[in-house]
Amino acid sequence: MVITWFGLSSFKISSGNLTLVTDPFSKIVGLTPPRGQTDIAVISNIQNVAYNNQEALGGENTFVIDGPGELDVKGLFVHGIAANGDPKAKTNGFDYTTIYSIRMEEIRLGFLGSLKQKELSDSQLEELGEVDILFIPVGGKSVCDAEEAVTIINQIEPKIVIPAHYAQSGLKIPLDKVDQFLKEIGSAKVVPQDKLTIKKSNLQEQSESTQTIVLNPQR
Repeated sequence: MVITWFGLSSFKISSGNLTLVTDPFSKIVGLTPPRGQTDIAVISNIQNVAYNNQEALGGENTFVIDGPGELDVKGLFVHGIAANGDPKAKTNGFDYTTIYSIRMEEIRLGFLGSLKQKELSDSQLEELGEVDILFIPVGGKSVCDAEEAVTIINQIEPKIVIPAHYAQSGLKIPLDKVDQFLKEIGSAKVVPQDKLTIKKSNLQEQSESTQTIVLNPQR
């Protein structure tokens, strides 16, 4: 499995010939949108261009998952779970986002997209299940801030955490820097890397403590 980051909460997760992209954003956010053929797109917030630019991903050839429910798609198991997003961006009287449990190469991924909660509920934790690699927003404002993210990480106890949705060069959305999260979680000396290449055996060999991985955005 190879994981790269485009920016915000948009990741490309590749396994052999299969490619999954999360939360593809529009150029209106100030960044170059992710491009290329994608087999599966996972969307956490269908109301917002910061998470839902499906046109960039191969159109009708991409299988799009954009809400709660369980699906078995192209050999992947994806479980969407209802959650809360930005309370200032309510639509039709409610605030809507989806977090996901994804199984790929026997690795358990937790993708929290545009989440804005102080902590996860017991039912959300139960549905999410055990997580090997957690993708979590940390930039505050419209998503979880550093303190909220660390609280949720401590609830889930993943083997690896990859922070997302924080300030970066060119981004027009005001967000906190990743440094605040790294200080909060005690990983201030983490060196960013271009991609994460990992196998299930790597995770089995890892210690019990959670490892923080910071990725450089790919353009």
